[in-house]
Amino acid sequence: MELGIAVSIGTKQLSGGLIDGKINKWLEENADVEVIDIKFSASANEEEMATDVLIIYRKEL
Repeated sequence: MELGIAVSIGTKQLSGGLIDGKINKWLEENADVEVIDIKFSASANEEEMATDVLIIYRKEL
């Protein structure tokens, strides 16, 4: 199994309330990358809510 080289791994962080549209737009614009994993995070307090996504991907050199 070939693991590749470290410089071909990238990340993209997206933040906002409703982020599903942002994720889909980024995936459409970057259809040539291989998504390795997508991590979701959410936090809230009495005043606001925040959601974050980290897309980990491999890009061709």
